[in-house]
Amino acid sequence: MDAVVIAGGRVPPALARIAGHSVKGLFQFGEATQIVRVLRALEQSGVERIAVVGSELLLHALPPLGVELQFAVEGDEPVENLWRGVERLELSAQQQFLHCAVDLPMLTGEALGAFIASASPHADAVVGWTPEQAFVQAFPNAPYQALQFVEGRFISASVSILRVGFLESHLPLLRRLARARKSAPKVALTLVGAFQHHLITTGLPLTARFLTGRLALGQVEQLARRLLNAHLQCVLDAPPELAYDVDDESDYRYAQMRLRAHACPTADAHYAS
Repeated sequence: MDAVVIAGGRVPPALARIAGHSVKGLFQFGEATQIVRVLRALEQSGVERIAVVGSELLLHALPPLGVELQFAVEGDEPVENLWRGVERLELSAQQQFLHCAVDLPMLTGEALGAFIASASPHADAVVGWTPEQAFVQAFPNAPYQALQFVEGRFISASVSILRVGFLESHLPLLRRLARARKSAPKVALTLVGAFQHHLITTGLPLTARFLTGRLALGQVEQLARRLLNAHLQCVLDAPPELAYDVDDESDYRYAQMRLRAHACPTADAHYAS
Protein backbone atom coordinates (compact mmCIF):
# COMPACT_ATOMS: atom_id res chain seq x y z
CA MET A 1 0.00 0.00 0.00
CA ASP A 2 1.11 3.56 -0.74
CA ALA A 3 0.76 6.50 1.65
CA VAL A 4 0.05 10.23 1.37
CA VAL A 5 1.31 12.46 4.19
CA ILE A 6 -0.53 15.76 4.56
CA ALA A 7 2.07 18.21 5.86
CA GLY A 8 0.70 21.55 4.67
CA GLY A 9 -0.80 24.55 6.40
CA ARG A 10 0.45 26.87 9.11
CA VAL A 11 -0.16 26.71 12.85
CA PRO A 12 -1.67 29.47 15.01
CA PRO A 13 0.84 32.12 16.20
CA ALA A 14 0.72 31.01 19.84
CA LEU A 15 1.71 27.45 18.92
CA ALA A 16 4.37 28.67 16.48
CA ARG A 17 5.98 30.73 19.25
CA ILE A 18 6.48 27.84 21.64
CA ALA A 19 7.35 25.30 18.92
CA GLY A 20 9.77 27.61 17.14
CA HIS A 21 8.21 27.07 13.73
CA SER A 22 4.94 27.68 11.89
CA VAL A 23 5.16 24.41 9.91
CA LYS A 24 4.12 21.35 11.92
CA GLY A 25 6.37 19.03 9.98
CA LEU A 26 9.40 20.98 11.22
CA PHE A 27 8.49 20.80 14.91
CA GLN A 28 11.38 19.19 16.75
CA PHE A 29 10.64 16.26 19.06
CA GLY A 30 13.80 14.81 20.54
CA GLU A 31 16.46 14.39 17.88
CA ALA A 32 14.08 14.36 14.90
CA THR A 33 11.62 16.70 13.26
CA GLN A 34 8.01 15.64 13.05
CA ILE A 35 8.17 14.90 9.32
CA VAL A 36 11.13 12.58 9.90
CA ARG A 37 9.35 10.78 12.74
CA VAL A 38 6.25 10.18 10.61
CA LEU A 39 8.18 9.04 7.53
CA ARG A 40 10.25 6.59 9.55
CA ALA A 41 7.10 5.16 11.14
CA LEU A 42 5.53 4.77 7.69
CA GLU A 43 8.64 3.03 6.40
CA GLN A 44 8.57 0.64 9.37
CA SER A 45 4.89 -0.10 8.76
CA GLY A 46 5.66 -1.64 5.37
CA VAL A 47 4.17 0.91 2.96
CA GLU A 48 5.72 0.77 -0.49
CA ARG A 49 5.71 4.42 -1.61
CA ILE A 50 5.11 7.75 0.16
CA ALA A 51 4.01 11.13 -1.18
CA VAL A 52 4.56 14.13 1.09
CA VAL A 53 2.40 17.17 0.37
CA GLY A 54 3.49 20.39 2.05
CA SER A 55 5.58 23.53 2.08
CA GLU A 56 8.75 23.65 0.01
CA LEU A 57 10.51 24.24 3.34
CA LEU A 58 9.93 20.55 4.04
CA LEU A 59 11.67 19.44 0.88
CA HIS A 60 15.10 19.99 2.43
CA ALA A 61 14.05 18.17 5.63
CA LEU A 62 13.08 14.87 4.01
CA PRO A 63 15.31 12.01 5.17
CA PRO A 64 16.73 9.21 3.03
CA LEU A 65 14.43 6.20 3.19
CA GLY A 66 14.37 2.63 2.02
CA VAL A 67 11.08 3.26 0.19
CA GLU A 68 10.25 5.54 -2.74
CA LEU A 69 9.55 9.11 -1.62
CA GLN A 70 7.73 11.73 -3.70
CA PHE A 71 6.94 15.38 -2.93
CA ALA A 72 4.15 17.74 -4.00
CA VAL A 73 3.71 21.41 -3.11
CA GLU A 74 0.71 22.08 -0.88
CA GLY A 75 -2.56 23.71 -1.92
CA ASP A 76 -5.08 25.68 0.10
CA GLU A 77 -6.83 22.97 2.11
CA PRO A 78 -6.30 19.38 3.38
CA VAL A 79 -8.48 17.43 0.95
CA GLU A 80 -6.98 19.24 -2.03
CA ASN A 81 -3.56 18.27 -0.68
CA LEU A 82 -4.71 14.69 -0.35
CA TRP A 83 -5.68 14.69 -4.00
CA ARG A 84 -2.32 16.21 -4.98
CA GLY A 85 -0.59 13.31 -3.25
CA VAL A 86 -2.77 10.81 -5.10
CA GLU A 87 -1.91 12.44 -8.41
CA ARG A 88 1.80 12.50 -7.53
CA LEU A 89 1.73 8.74 -6.96
CA GLU A 90 -0.40 8.24 -10.11
CA LEU A 91 -2.83 5.99 -8.28
CA SER A 92 -5.74 4.43 -10.16
CA ALA A 93 -9.40 4.76 -9.12
CA GLN A 94 -9.50 1.20 -7.73
CA GLN A 95 -6.45 1.51 -5.50
CA GLN A 96 -6.51 2.05 -1.75
CA PHE A 97 -3.97 4.31 -0.07
CA LEU A 98 -3.09 5.32 3.47
CA HIS A 99 -3.72 8.92 4.45
CA CYS A 100 -1.58 10.14 7.34
CA ALA A 101 -1.37 13.53 9.05
CA VAL A 102 2.05 14.94 9.92
CA ASP A 103 1.21 16.09 13.47
CA LEU A 104 1.38 12.66 15.13
CA PRO A 105 4.37 12.77 17.51
CA MET A 106 3.52 9.42 19.14
CA LEU A 107 3.25 7.57 15.84
CA THR A 108 4.96 4.18 15.49
CA GLY A 109 5.37 1.73 12.66
CA GLU A 110 3.75 -0.95 14.81
CA ALA A 111 0.60 1.14 15.33
CA LEU A 112 0.35 1.93 11.62
CA GLY A 113 0.92 -1.69 10.69
CA ALA A 114 -1.87 -2.84 13.02
CA PHE A 115 -4.29 -0.34 11.46
CA ILE A 116 -3.37 -1.36 7.91
CA ALA A 117 -3.79 -5.04 8.81
CA SER A 118 -7.30 -4.36 10.19
CA ALA A 119 -8.52 -2.75 6.96
CA SER A 120 -10.74 -4.65 4.56
CA PRO A 121 -9.41 -4.68 0.97
CA HIS A 122 -13.02 -4.14 -0.14
CA ALA A 123 -13.57 -0.92 1.85
CA ASP A 124 -13.87 2.44 0.12
CA ALA A 125 -12.96 4.22 3.35
CA VAL A 126 -11.48 2.91 6.58
CA VAL A 127 -11.64 5.29 9.52
CA GLY A 128 -10.08 4.70 12.91
CA TRP A 129 -11.59 5.33 16.31
CA THR A 130 -9.61 4.95 19.53
CA PRO A 131 -11.60 4.06 22.68
CA GLU A 132 -11.31 6.81 25.29
CA GLN A 133 -10.17 4.37 27.95
CA ALA A 134 -7.32 3.08 25.76
CA PHE A 135 -6.23 6.64 24.93
CA VAL A 136 -6.20 7.74 28.58
CA GLN A 137 -4.30 4.61 29.59
CA ALA A 138 -1.66 5.25 26.92
CA PHE A 139 -1.41 9.00 27.54
CA PRO A 140 -2.48 9.81 31.12
CA ASN A 141 -3.47 13.44 31.70
CA ALA A 142 -3.18 14.24 27.98
CA PRO A 143 -5.56 16.76 26.42
CA TYR A 144 -8.09 15.24 24.04
CA GLN A 145 -11.58 15.56 22.59
CA ALA A 146 -13.81 12.48 22.53
CA LEU A 147 -17.13 11.90 20.79
CA GLN A 148 -19.97 9.87 22.31
CA PHE A 149 -21.52 7.03 20.31
CA VAL A 150 -23.69 4.09 21.32
CA GLU A 151 -20.56 1.91 21.37
CA GLY A 152 -18.81 4.30 23.79
CA ARG A 153 -16.62 7.40 23.73
CA PHE A 154 -13.95 7.56 21.02
CA ILE A 155 -11.19 9.84 19.73
CA SER A 156 -10.90 9.99 15.95
CA ALA A 157 -7.64 8.81 14.43
CA SER A 158 -5.67 11.12 12.13
CA VAL A 159 -4.95 8.18 9.84
CA SER A 160 -7.35 6.59 7.36
CA ILE A 161 -7.41 4.37 4.30
CA LEU A 162 -9.26 5.57 1.22
CA ARG A 163 -10.03 4.24 -2.23
CA VAL A 164 -9.08 6.75 -4.89
CA GLY A 165 -12.44 6.50 -6.68
CA PHE A 166 -14.32 7.20 -3.44
CA LEU A 167 -12.16 10.25 -2.75
CA GLU A 168 -12.74 11.61 -6.23
CA SER A 169 -16.51 11.05 -6.10
CA HIS A 170 -17.01 12.74 -2.73
CA LEU A 171 -14.45 15.55 -2.66
CA PRO A 172 -16.95 18.31 -1.72
CA LEU A 173 -18.38 16.37 1.27
CA LEU A 174 -14.93 15.30 2.46
CA ARG A 175 -13.75 18.91 2.30
CA ARG A 176 -16.60 19.99 4.56
CA LEU A 177 -16.08 17.14 7.01
CA ALA A 178 -12.34 17.84 7.17
CA ARG A 179 -13.01 21.43 8.17
CA ALA A 180 -15.60 20.40 10.77
CA ARG A 181 -14.07 17.25 12.26
CA LYS A 182 -12.91 18.80 15.56
CA SER A 183 -16.39 20.06 16.47
CA ALA A 184 -19.42 17.83 17.04
CA PRO A 185 -21.97 20.58 16.22
CA LYS A 186 -20.13 21.44 12.99
CA VAL A 187 -20.00 17.78 11.98
CA ALA A 188 -23.74 17.56 12.67
CA LEU A 189 -24.49 20.56 10.47
CA THR A 190 -22.30 19.08 7.74
CA LEU A 191 -24.25 15.83 7.88
CA VAL A 192 -27.54 17.70 7.61
CA GLY A 193 -26.27 19.42 4.48
CA ALA A 194 -24.94 16.18 3.03
CA PHE A 195 -28.28 14.44 3.38
CA GLN A 196 -30.45 17.34 2.29
CA HIS A 197 -32.42 15.12 -0.08
CA HIS A 198 -33.22 12.84 2.86
CA LEU A 199 -33.50 15.61 5.45
CA ILE A 200 -36.65 14.45 7.24
CA THR A 201 -36.09 10.70 7.02
CA THR A 202 -32.33 10.66 7.60
CA GLY A 203 -30.59 14.01 8.06
CA LEU A 204 -32.42 15.38 11.08
CA PRO A 205 -32.79 12.06 12.98
CA LEU A 206 -29.14 11.25 12.29
CA THR A 207 -28.02 14.64 13.59
CA ALA A 208 -30.19 14.37 16.69
CA ARG A 209 -28.77 10.94 17.54
CA PHE A 210 -25.22 12.17 16.95
CA LEU A 211 -25.58 15.23 19.19
CA THR A 212 -27.14 13.19 22.00
CA GLY A 213 -24.68 10.30 21.82
CA ARG A 214 -27.30 7.84 20.54
CA LEU A 215 -25.73 7.32 17.12
CA ALA A 216 -24.06 3.96 16.56
CA LEU A 217 -20.97 3.78 14.38
CA GLY A 218 -22.47 0.63 12.89
CA GLN A 219 -25.38 2.76 11.68
CA VAL A 220 -22.93 5.15 10.02
CA GLU A 221 -21.52 2.26 8.01
CA GLN A 222 -25.03 1.29 6.88
CA LEU A 223 -25.91 4.87 5.95
CA ALA A 224 -22.73 5.24 3.93
CA ARG A 225 -23.67 2.21 1.89
CA ARG A 226 -27.27 3.35 1.38
CA LEU A 227 -26.74 7.06 0.76
CA LEU A 228 -23.24 7.22 -0.69
CA ASN A 229 -23.05 3.74 -2.21
CA ALA A 230 -19.78 3.35 -0.34
CA HIS A 231 -18.32 0.59 1.81
CA LEU A 232 -17.26 2.38 5.01
CA GLN A 233 -15.35 0.47 7.67
CA CYS A 234 -15.06 1.85 11.19
CA VAL A 235 -12.13 0.39 13.13
CA LEU A 236 -13.14 0.73 16.78
CA ASP A 237 -9.82 -0.29 18.32
CA ALA A 238 -7.39 2.00 16.49
CA PRO A 239 -4.10 2.34 18.42
CA PRO A 240 -3.89 5.50 20.58
CA GLU A 241 -0.73 6.59 18.75
CA LEU A 242 -2.90 7.30 15.69
CA ALA A 243 -5.21 9.63 17.61
CA TYR A 244 -2.76 11.92 19.41
CA ASP A 245 -2.30 14.97 17.21
CA VAL A 246 -0.96 18.46 17.90
CA ASP A 247 -3.50 21.23 17.43
CA ASP A 248 -2.54 23.70 20.15
CA GLU A 249 0.01 24.57 22.83
CA SER A 250 -1.28 22.05 25.38
CA ASP A 251 -0.98 19.20 22.85
CA TYR A 252 2.56 20.28 22.01
CA ARG A 253 3.72 20.63 25.62
CA TYR A 254 2.30 17.26 26.62
CA ALA A 255 3.93 15.51 23.67
CA GLN A 256 7.31 17.06 24.47
CA MET A 257 7.01 16.01 28.11
CA ARG A 258 5.83 12.52 27.29
CA LEU A 259 8.52 11.84 24.70
CA ARG A 260 11.27 13.15 26.99
CA ALA A 261 9.97 10.94 29.78
CA HIS A 262 9.82 7.94 27.46
CA ALA A 263 13.43 8.53 26.40
CA CYS A 264 14.60 8.72 30.01
CA PRO A 265 13.44 5.86 32.32
CA THR A 266 14.00 7.94 35.45
CA ALA A 267 11.94 10.78 34.08
CA ASP A 268 9.29 8.32 32.95
CA ALA A 269 8.91 6.96 36.46
CA HIS A 270 8.68 10.48 37.85
CA TYR A 271 6.10 11.49 35.22
CA ALA A 272 3.91 8.46 35.90
CA SER A 273 3.85 9.22 39.62
